[in-house]
Amino acid sequence: MLVNKKYIKRHKMGFVYFHWINAVCFFMLFLTALPLYADTFHFLYDMFGSVTLQYAHRVFAVIFILNPIVGLVTAHDGIRRLVKEVISFGRDDIVFNQKFPAELIGKEPEGIPPQTFYNGGEKMNILLQAVIWGLLVISGAVLWFGDGLISPAIRTWMIPLHSICAGFGLAAAIGHIYLAVGINPDSLQGMCDGTVKASYAAKHHGKWVDELVAEGKVTAAEIAEAANQDDETRKELAVEGKL
Repeated sequence: MLVNKKYIKRHKMGFVYFHWINAVCFFMLFLTALPLYADTFHFLYDMFGSVTLQYAHRVFAVIFILNPIVGLVTAHDGIRRLVKEVISFGRDDIVFNQKFPAELIGKEPEGIPPQTFYNGGEKMNILLQAVIWGLLVISGAVLWFGDGLISPAIRTWMIPLHSICAGFGLAAAIGHIYLAVGINPDSLQGMCDGTVKASYAAKHHGKWVDELVAEGKVTAAEIAEAANQDDETRKELAVEGKL
């Protein structure tokens, strides 16, 4: 059953909240730490005070750590599926990652196999972000609580590790935003109200749509009709010069 004859429900709102809380916390953690790395951002200390930013960093760190733990309860279906999909990375996902870069420069990739609920690129991003999350949490915890408990040599190494992970995390986040906003804006809607266009789902997550059809949650005719509506809308916009 499509929403408004056009959209498929992809994410429950609990998972959407989990995603945005994680994103906000990461960027706030990065922002509150910036004055430590660049004098350009020292004005943040002047505005808010160094102690205030340090406390804010720790508050957001706690939320950053607890968010996926709480998510296992409030968004357990979404997170279980996320984990299941990532560990089932296979040949079709490899082919996707080989061919998808053409889309980054405005070309239509050919020969991409139908993808599951998460495509190969999304799986790679999820895995990368999970590793970065784990390393940030471990290194941050050692720096926060390790004084007197952890060897000074180990704590010293945690500083560059924490910083490098934050840098990679920011780069991955910027790439993620670019793909969601600039390349596939239809995917962004899934993280706003939990739905995606049926035509987008059929094109980018064909195996998942086939799964929904097999389960009787949506019909192939409904998908085809929604895709035709999108094609007609695109043609109208192109004629009007808006596309």
